[in-house]
Order: sequence, then structure tokens, then C-alpha cells
Amino acid sequence: MHAHFAFSFVGTFFEEQARGLLKAGHQAGIIYPEFVPFRNIFSDSVLTSRMYEDNGLPTYYIPVQAMLPNVRRTGYRSFIRAVEKVFSEYTGRYGMPDVIHAHSVFYGGIAGFSIARKYNLPFVITEHLTSYIMGTITHKNDLQLARKIFCESQASLIVSHSFKKDLARILQLDDAVFNVVHNMVNDLFFEHRLNKSYSSDEPFVLFTNSFLLPRKNHKLIFQAISMLVKKKLNVKLLVGGDGELAPALRSLAEELEISHHIEFLGGLNRKQVKENIDRSHAFLLASFYETFGVVLIESLAAGRPVITTNSGGPEDIVTPENGIILKDFNAATMASAIEKMMAGYDKYNQKNISEDCYARFSEKKIISSLEAVYQKALSANQQLKT
Repeated sequence: MHAHFAFSFVGTFFEEQARGLLKAGHQAGIIYPEFVPFRNIFSDSVLTSRMYEDNGLPTYYIPVQAMLPNVRRTGYRSFIRAVEKVFSEYTGRYGMPDVIHAHSVFYGGIAGFSIARKYNLPFVITEHLTSYIMGTITHKNDLQLARKIFCESQASLIVSHSFKKDLARILQLDDAVFNVVHNMVNDLFFEHRLNKSYSSDEPFVLFTNSFLLPRKNHKLIFQAISMLVKKKLNVKLLVGGDGELAPALRSLAEELEISHHIEFLGGLNRKQVKENIDRSHAFLLASFYETFGVVLIESLAAGRPVITTNSGGPEDIVTPENGIILKDFNAATMASAIEKMMAGYDKYNQKNISEDCYARFSEKKIISSLEAVYQKALSANQQLKT
């Protein structure tokens, strides 16, 4: 099978799915369209398309000039034409795909849907964006377009059951429109699993890793650490990631007098994430909203239990055997959960945590689910042709 991925979203999920398909014996390629801000309109280097073979994965990058909000439909048509031009180059070199699989309606899904209809190809869409929930996709034309794409695709996939319910409610759709296929965890996180023990005479090491953005709610974690430090508990927090709040979080650590309990690691590659999971006893996530929570399954794959806010996606991931979902967004609640995990750390069977994660979220599991989706989409599209 030849699956083509179109997306315009920063993340590694899409590449990992494509590589998983390659490993399973399928052909796959990526077309990556991205809107470029108007301030870069005269920069040739920014507006230059690129094609490259990325370790066997054909990848086309297309920068497209950002559109003005009041000419939305014209902008979308221009965007589709730019992507279609590159799609023609792609098919000229690699052949016509059997399936187009786009990630997120805005904006790869808009182009992918149009191209699939033009060439009478099965179309699959996976939605990841929190923007619907956080109130940044609100224009009536955008919501109408999203409804059309989700309802007319051969398969509309969603990454968690909570996000499925929320998105269906916001778009006023029956949630039966969507099928859940979770994100997958890279096989690297299952490799060389190191069992981590804990005794009260050593620091209890906690790790969090994400963009340093308001939605990720790091302030809650810092406040919880402060409470534990005031109780004379020996805790250490590793903070992975970079973003707009980095300076403010460093200032907050100083204000709370916990700087010596926190290590800011900056942006981490996948290997470095695994190394810091191995250093830690548990993983923390305090987000206000998560469509899924890949960072959680990365930790579970390595055998580490997790503590997370009840932010949506984690409901599909966390069980009493592998972690704790907080009942509210109160720092005292998180501090209490950390203290409880410290006291009962031995009850978390790290081998079982890893094996359960593999059964539910491994590359093998998710690629198998996608293969079934593609076969069903091919059959449905064939019936439409006849």
C-alpha cells in the first residue's frame, strides 16, 4: 500500500507513523505545507520549497504565504493550488498513492481533502489540534469546512476518547463520525529498560517535558514542588523543553526558593528525553488540556509511573497501576499525589507498566490499526466508484 501524508503541524507523530508504515512494508511519503508570516514575504530562503529523502522517507516541504483573515476562501484556494503543484511532482516521481492521510484539518487536511476528491482517492484525516477546544478556531466558515471534511472523509480519526467527545460537541456532530486511533510511542523508549528503585535517603527525581507554554501549566508543578520542599522532602525536578515562558519559570523558581531543586534542560531530542526518563522516578504533566499526551506514554514505555492533571487525553492512558490522575488543578493535590507515590513507589511494577504500554501504544499496535483503517477506506472508496 502507498500512503501519502499531508500535514502542516509541528510534531514528530506524523513522521513516526510514516516510518512505521515503511517498516511494515508499505510505501509512504510526506508533503509538509506551512504558512509563512507576511513579514517574511520578501525572503527567498524562507519561501523556497524543498524536497529531500529523509532516511528513505520522501519529504516535500512547501512554504505558503499566510493569508489575510478577510480573504479566507481565496487564501485556502491558493494554498490548495500550491500543495497540488507539489503533489504532482511527488506522483511523477513516486506514483499515485492508494490513500491520502492528512493530519489536522488546518491546514494539511484542507489540501489533502481537495486533492483526494480531484483524483478520486480515499481520504483519511487525523485530528490533533487543541485549537478547537482552546477557542482559536472559531470562524463559522472554518467550522463549516471542518464539519464537511470530517463527515465526507472515508475515515475521521481522533487521538483520544475525551477529545472525540469534545470535538463532536463543539462541531455539533454525532461522535460516531470519529474513530479513535491513539498516537504511538517510538520503539526507542522500550529499549534497555532500567528498573528504578527509590529509598528515602535519596532525592525523588521528577521529570516533565513539553513546550514551555501557558497551556502546559508548569506553574502548578513548581508550586507543588515548593510545598514538598517546605515539608523538608527531598525532591528534584527536571524540566525539559523550551518556549516563551522559560524566563518567567526561572524567575518563579527563584521566587518560590526552589531553584536548587530544579534543573532546566532546554529542548531535548528523543534520545535525551529517554535518558532523562531513565534518570527519573516519575513523570509529571500539568496541562489544562491535552488531546492525548505522548509524553506520558514515552515515560510508561520506559517503565516510569506518571502523575497528570485530568486534562482529557490522559484518561485513555493512565490507570491505577501506572500512575495517578489528579481530581483538580490544585497544587496541593499534585503535591499530595507526589508524596503518595514516593511512599508507595515499590507498588509500581515497572516491567508491567512497560509491557502494558507496548500492548496499547506501540508502533506495532498503532500501525496495525492504521492498516485496518486504510483497507476499510479503500473498500469504501471503491464502492463509491461503482
